[in-house]
Amino acid sequence: MKKLFSMAAVAIAAMSMIGTVSAATLTKAPDMGNYWAPLGNGSATKIYANSFVAPITGNVTELGLWLNQGPSDLTFQIYDSFAGDASFGPDSTAALVSSAVIPGQMFSSLTYVSATPAIGTTLTAGHTYWFAASAVGQATGTHYNVGGHTQNSGGIVDNGTFWYSNAADGVYFDGTRYTPEMAFQVTMAAVPEPASIALLLAGVAVVVGTAARRSTKK
Repeated sequence: MKKLFSMAAVAIAAMSMIGTVSAATLTKAPDMGNYWAPLGNGSATKIYANSFVAPITGNVTELGLWLNQGPSDLTFQIYDSFAGDASFGPDSTAALVSSAVIPGQMFSSLTYVSATPAIGTTLTAGHTYWFAASAVGQATGTHYNVGGHTQNSGGIVDNGTFWYSNAADGVYFDGTRYTPEMAFQVTMAAVPEPASIALLLAGVAVVVGTAARRSTKK
């Protein structure tokens, strides 16, 4: 019986270890200075959004981008993409990940600002999503300049596109497919695929069943 419990414990521990996979970070660092402006609750432009392809299946643990000047309150979000295709633009009605409001700050030079998502859902590897910096619904203030990233550079080739919204509610995107991209970063903690989970559970069942039969024979 002790052997049964021991083998089951080992199997369960193995499943737990396999399910804990290293995080993946997609970084589009600024390489063109303070390129995109203005973004803020006191400017015409309310949302900047840039497409990216999720590198793994996982949960977003950090969102960030590079800002200069300010201040303006912002929220970092991830939108789904219509039909999973960047050419159709961001679906601003489907905010899958969202941070709490990031209080406005003044930056004398381009500075990386990050936030931990307050709400979120699991992203799917290979699917096209949109990183967004939104000032929709925030109090009136001034604007930021946002770092730019040369399209398809830095070893990341996903034909990313930059869109923006001047609409007060941020639903309608009136600027589309501009280059360069917006500089931003998304970090994800990997989770096992459903098929992998099923396979692991099946393996645990086999180990426990085998141990039980051996224990009964003795």
